[in-house]
Order: sequence, then structure tokens, then C-alpha cells
Amino acid sequence: MQDRPTTLWTVQRDGKEVTCAARLAPYGIELDIAHDGTVVLTRVFETDAEALAWAEEKHAARTSQGWNDVEVERPSGRYS
Repeated sequence: MQDRPTTLWTVQRDGKEVTCAARLAPYGIELDIAHDGTVVLTRVFETDAEALAWAEEKHAARTSQGWNDVEVERPSGRYS
């Protein structure tokens, strides 16, 4: 069974959208970068700290290039 992906961030610019999503995998934390819904890059990390640091680095790079944040919807009551 695979974990459902959780969107960490989404940015938009010039009608394009880039999303970073994370999910648990049997071998670690898997992050996908998708351009307009198509996954173009997948990385696997052993720890959540490594995965989140990489995701933040990619997000910071996008926003420094003029990409704008889009509010990410979080599921309510999922873990309560």
C-alpha cells in the first residue's frame, strides 16, 4: 500500500504551475516535482528532515525566480 501524496507547496507563473508532493514509501520519503500535473522529477530521502530541507530549497529557488505561492489545501481531521 502506498501513502497518498501530500502537497508541500505549489507555485504559479505565466499560467504554469509547479507542485511538490511528498509521500511515504517503504524505502523512505519520496518527493515529486510536477509541472502542470506531470511529474518531472522524483527524489527519495531516508529521513523527513532531508526531504523537507530539499523541498524548501526547491521552493526558495522558484520564488526567487518570480514564482508566486498558491495556497495549499490541507485535509481537515485526517490525523485527529
